[in-house]
Amino acid sequence: MLENKQKKNILFYCPFISRGGIETTLIKYSNFLCKYYQVSIFTNSNSNIILSKLHKKIKVYNIRNKIFLKSRLLNNFAVYKKLLDHKRNNSIIFSLQDHFFILLLNFFFTRLKIIIRTSSIIPNKKNKDETRHLKNVFLKKLFMKSYRLADKVITFSNENVKFFISKNIKSVCIYNFFQKQLYQPIVNRKKLNIFFIGRFSFEKDPIFFLQNLLKFNNINIHLVGDGIQKTKLTNLSKDKKNIFFHGFVDNPLNRFKKKIDLLCITSKYEGTPNIMGEAMAYGIPVLAPKNVGLTKLFLKNGKYGFLYKNSDNNSFKNKVFEIINFYTSAKSKAKKGYFSMNRFNENKTLHKVLKEIKKL
Repeated sequence: MLENKQKKNILFYCPFISRGGIETTLIKYSNFLCKYYQVSIFTNSNSNIILSKLHKKIKVYNIRNKIFLKSRLLNNFAVYKKLLDHKRNNSIIFSLQDHFFILLLNFFFTRLKIIIRTSSIIPNKKNKDETRHLKNVFLKKLFMKSYRLADKVITFSNENVKFFISKNIKSVCIYNFFQKQLYQPIVNRKKLNIFFIGRFSFEKDPIFFLQNLLKFNNINIHLVGDGIQKTKLTNLSKDKKNIFFHGFVDNPLNRFKKKIDLLCITSKYEGTPNIMGEAMAYGIPVLAPKNVGLTKLFLKNGKYGFLYKNSDNNSFKNKVFEIINFYTSAKSKAKKGYFSMNRFNENKTLHKVLKEIKKL
């Protein structure tokens, strides 16, 4: 029976690949599952960096068509058509993006078992602070009704599971996998290096990060990433010699692990901030907004890091001031956070995904 299940094909549906949490999950899930199943990825991507991190056993069907990327609907149909050409009776679709499209297409045409994984905010009564920043809330709620067509929805919090159950959606909470790295002792410096790492976009809010640090003395401000807010950020940083832009950096924590004294998460809304988990896995101090994604769970209400009121300038600045002046406490919390990352080991995350697949 087990041998038969191991012959299943996992068809990852990821219509476009950029640089973010979805792509990180794609790499972790597919590289793990290819040990047990035949794994294929269907996408339309020009990102060789992401694709190069995939195991050689994984088959990648990449249509490489820039014209399709201009239309989300057209691109989804094109990637689905490629998936359709390679489906088998024992295939399972694993959707990481644009679930509404693949759920409907699968329901009307393919009729395969399908798992979807939510990556971002699920609007409900428990996350009003985040939802107020979300664009097209009505449309997102409408699309979520299609989740009932999934055989299983993997989501990132137990609150999401409770919400889905109330909507007759079959779901399970599985946290992201974070592998503990070699513990990185923090060097005492006269000027702290404070980092933002992520997309320069509305939801990640690097503007909030930079504006609230401009008047601090004796710190260096580092921004790692790129995106549509780059111009505004560079304008804000004019004539400031303590602000450094590093552009997009692959595996930034590994590159800057000896330099980061504090990582700031400033997202308006989130799922699991992967960069936060990765920083904690190195023992790097973290400041994040409370009630945004899983920040409170990861930082255990401030035991393993620092929390400020979401989008509140004074709350953020007060916490930065506290960290600068009591940095020994920040290091102590980060060390506790490092050891707490056993909560997100392979057995408690990726193997739970494997169990859900075996049930289908």
